[in-house]
Amino acid sequence: MTIFNGFNAIVTYKKLSELNQVGQLNTQLTIENLIADIVSGYYNYILQIQQMNNLKYALILSRERLRIDEDRYILGSGSKLEVLQSRVYVNSDSSNLSRQNEIIISAQIRLNEMMAVENLGNQFSSRDTSIDIKTGMLYEKLLDETLTNNTSLRIASKNKTISDYDYKLVVSRSYPYLNFTGGYSYNLNTYTKNTTRNLTTNGMNYGFTLGLNLYDGNNKRREIRNSSIERDTKDLRYREIEQGVRADLLTIYSAYSNNLRLITLEDQNYQTAKENLEIALERYKLGSLSGIDLREVQKSLLDARERLISAHYQTKLAEVSLELISGKIMEYYK
Repeated sequence: MTIFNGFNAIVTYKKLSELNQVGQLNTQLTIENLIADIVSGYYNYILQIQQMNNLKYALILSRERLRIDEDRYILGSGSKLEVLQSRVYVNSDSSNLSRQNEIIISAQIRLNEMMAVENLGNQFSSRDTSIDIKTGMLYEKLLDETLTNNTSLRIASKNKTISDYDYKLVVSRSYPYLNFTGGYSYNLNTYTKNTTRNLTTNGMNYGFTLGLNLYDGNNKRREIRNSSIERDTKDLRYREIEQGVRADLLTIYSAYSNNLRLITLEDQNYQTAKENLEIALERYKLGSLSGIDLREVQKSLLDARERLISAHYQTKLAEVSLELISGKIMEYYK
């Protein structure tokens, strides 16, 4: 039995405990990334639904314009060219709506794949088609949470600790060692031609061995030097990951803040475009606005609505990324 070997057993146990935690953290990192992908995929599906609703509204406007032009043509105040042009717009909007439906199906399939649904072609619908934004996220609080809970940073910290234990294991070979040996013997001898028929001997023996490795061809010194270099490397790697995490957090938070401002701006543009379309439709009915100008006003409204939807989606992606990098995504979406 080894009584003392330079704390080798204790250090090895601690190292194995750290390796076990690294394995758990790697699993957690995979799960966190999966949750982030599923959430992003879900809101991409919601985005496409909103885009489809936008295209449906465009088709409604084009059909209304076609109805107005057909009524004018019947009454003799419009031309056949205007009717044909309105039908072209209706067909174009219908085609765009059909292509958008294909995009939605692709988004559903992708989401089913990430959720491991057996029937990948399973179609579903969401009761809520809005993208709710979590406002009020503070950079200082996110930075503290990131430095404490970021999984990649925690893995790098564990790897640095493991390299410290590897160094201690090599150094432990410089200590003396103490071993204990013990045993019990039992012997029975039988004699046929002797006054003593049977002779039995038994007893316990034990001892201690104290030793010290004085010279091993400088192998220990080389291993200590290599282990020290590895420890410094893991420390530099940790600092590199920490710097990268800080940079990613700052970049994502800047995008999050900018997109929040864009939502306010694009909402104002959308409200203005809606009012402009209402005025343009009335003027078109009165014949004081050309079809091309009406189409431009209509396109401006649809573009404004699309930019507003996109701003909500990009802000949500930034929010999910902030939750992921700060190590809170499993708590937030469980």
